[in-house]
Amino acid sequence: MNSVMGIIPAAGHGLRMRSDTEKPYITIGGRSILAHTLSVFEACEAVDGYVLVVEAARVASCREHLAEAGAAYPKLAKVVAGGSTRQESVYLGLMALDEDTGSVLIHDAARPCVEQDALEASVLGCARHGAVISATPSTDTMKIIRDGRVEATPDRSALWRAQTPQTFPYRVLRTAHEQAREEGYTGTDDAELVERAGYVVRALEGSPDNIKVTTAEDLDVAERILRRQGRI
Repeated sequence: MNSVMGIIPAAGHGLRMRSDTEKPYITIGGRSILAHTLSVFEACEAVDGYVLVVEAARVASCREHLAEAGAAYPKLAKVVAGGSTRQESVYLGLMALDEDTGSVLIHDAARPCVEQDALEASVLGCARHGAVISATPSTDTMKIIRDGRVEATPDRSALWRAQTPQTFPYRVLRTAHEQAREEGYTGTDDAELVERAGYVVRALEGSPDNIKVTTAEDLDVAERILRRQGRI
């Protein structure tokens, strides 16, 4: 077996959304953010299945939400209780996969505007190169600032904004996570852990449409993108 499995971290309280509804369940165009994201995984033939990682207290209610959404999710292998951090949640999702899994595609549920070709490119990139991430080049001048003082202006051409999907060989990702756990290290994304474990990570150019919904203003942007994509 050399399957491609997804891990979708889907915890989030929506505090910056100014909403009492947890972020994955906030609706855009009549469907929840989570449902929009899962629909792409269901349609993508390059992904064989996926696990959804949610807050421990939300496992049962997440299943209920998906049942009430009126869509089928045949590729959903498990709904897994997550941990206190995103890194811990991804690790618990990883532990829920079969050990003979070939590669693992990680994508944040809070990026509902991702398109199927981005998942396919990530899976293909992993097969060709090993560990890969999606990223977009920075269009802004960046500054290194400490205590309000500009210390440096790095070369913008070398700065990219990391996104998900990120795809890794299963053994590489597991090794990287286990090493980080042993050393008590917390990274900002899974690619950082893989880099830190000594593996080369390549970047695939992503799409500026693949936004992470973080604030209430992002909901309006996401709705416009989804309408342009013909998904609502």
